[in-house]
Amino acid sequence: MTTSILLERTDDLLARLYQRAPDPNPTFLFDGTELADYTEQSPIWLEATSNASLLELMREEPEHWPGLIIESQAPTQTLLSHLRHILFIRFDQDRRGVLRYSSPTTASYFFTVDDPQATATWMGPLSRLTWHGGTWKDLADGNQRWFNAGNPQARQWTCPAEQRSLHLDALHEQALQRQQKDHFIYQWWRKQNAISFSDASRYLDDGMGDGFLDAQTLNDYLSLRAQYPTTTAPAIPLEGDSEERLVLLRQHLEHDHQDKESLT
Repeated sequence: MTTSILLERTDDLLARLYQRAPDPNPTFLFDGTELADYTEQSPIWLEATSNASLLELMREEPEHWPGLIIESQAPTQTLLSHLRHILFIRFDQDRRGVLRYSSPTTASYFFTVDDPQATATWMGPLSRLTWHGGTWKDLADGNQRWFNAGNPQARQWTCPAEQRSLHLDALHEQALQRQQKDHFIYQWWRKQNAISFSDASRYLDDGMGDGFLDAQTLNDYLSLRAQYPTTTAPAIPLEGDSEERLVLLRQHLEHDHQDKESLT
């Protein structure tokens, strides 16, 4: 079993690597792929045996060295080939995307899906992944921690004869959709301190259920709901544009709030 590191790219990562190790011998994950022109954005892979001090730093100060600790029995080139292969994912029939799984946040959604067979497909020759992080809710709650994802089937894994981009299965697609939704909530939530992340998530579900779907409208909806946290939002008719429907919602919330105040 060998250990390696896949570091998420930050602006000063290369400079810090060379400060800590004279010759870290970094491998850019995007090399040899269709993302090769974006080397400055590429995650960096390092063999851990010759970079023991970096591995120790990653364990001691994970917030400064975000990424994955990888355990595998596969040869280096086989391992790198798989790590590059799962960068590219397919949706539906024709759509493709890039999976930034080296991000501890993405890993906290993607590699925690409870589906052993799908996990074995995505992890391939990887026996274990370890990272420090959490979901966007974990970040909001100050609950970042160490995660482990194991793959008991790694020993039986064989490289497919034809390596096509993997199709995103339903559970992993749902996990990435949840990440996208939580990220949206987090970006709004961190600009205020009036309500909890859980309440903001509930408000977002209400808003989307009422047909408020574009980003700006949902931001306005969340801000409006946060002004009246103890008032239940009514169902808003779907007629009219988003601005008109937000005005109607505001009127309802103000009216209900005034009624409650008059009873106290």
